[in-house]
Amino acid sequence: MSDPARLNPPLGNTDHGWAQPSLTRRHLLAATAGMAVVAARGEAKAADSEPSLSVMLEELPPFSFRDAQGEPAGYAVELVREMLRRAELSPKFEFSSWQRVMAKARGDSAVLIPTIVRLPEREKAFYWLGPISKRHGMVYRRKARPDVNVSSVQDLRQYRTAVVMGDISEREMLSLGLDSEQHLDRSTDYGIALRRLFSDRVELLAISRVLAPAMLKQYGYNFADLEPVLKLRETASSMALNLASEPALRHKLQHAFDAMRRDGAMATTIARYPMLSLE
Repeated sequence: MSDPARLNPPLGNTDHGWAQPSLTRRHLLAATAGMAVVAARGEAKAADSEPSLSVMLEELPPFSFRDAQGEPAGYAVELVREMLRRAELSPKFEFSSWQRVMAKARGDSAVLIPTIVRLPEREKAFYWLGPISKRHGMVYRRKARPDVNVSSVQDLRQYRTAVVMGDISEREMLSLGLDSEQHLDRSTDYGIALRRLFSDRVELLAISRVLAPAMLKQYGYNFADLEPVLKLRETASSMALNLASEPALRHKLQHAFDAMRRDGAMATTIARYPMLSLE
């Protein structure tokens, strides 16, 4: 008669080496699953710790605009992509009006503005990474309006000048002593301002000399139909972060921005835009 114990060895028996491997496999599977959970949590934590940054853009060629595929393009966009690549951050671009850009910059999340003119009244409102190009303000009239005679700031008071609300050109005109109601015609964007100029509802347009050709083309007008009548002051277009951005984020972006100036990446990029200059 056979020994029942030998026919049916207990599960814990290791004499024949067949029960223990099953336990070992279960232990390994459990350990592997546990490691996967820990790794997933670590990746999620790393993703959560990565600084969140919104890049706020205007339709402002040649600095920023949508290309034929609807993707962000332009000089400032190229700089931002390279800077974020070096800082190992992923860009999140958003196009909006200047009013919306400034409103978001006053919020609690980190915001990068690739193109903003550095002014004394804005100095403490942003963290300034540095200048990216020179800006030359100009007042234009239509060539079809030789009756609009401007040779000095005082002459501007005789006419209405189209400006975009909140834009540096509006601020420049106000700094010259012009009245926002009497002398300026304020629009929410350049499309409206140009329509008013070419329909003779206003006589003059204040805009950056660099922006003017591309802006007119974008809205279906010919820059050759305009002529400059008065040069405004020279300023600098800069890149800035809002104050809600964390110091660690500012440090990473500042390091990348400075490196781009030192190693010639910024100069190489601006060379593709002949209408722009760093000096």
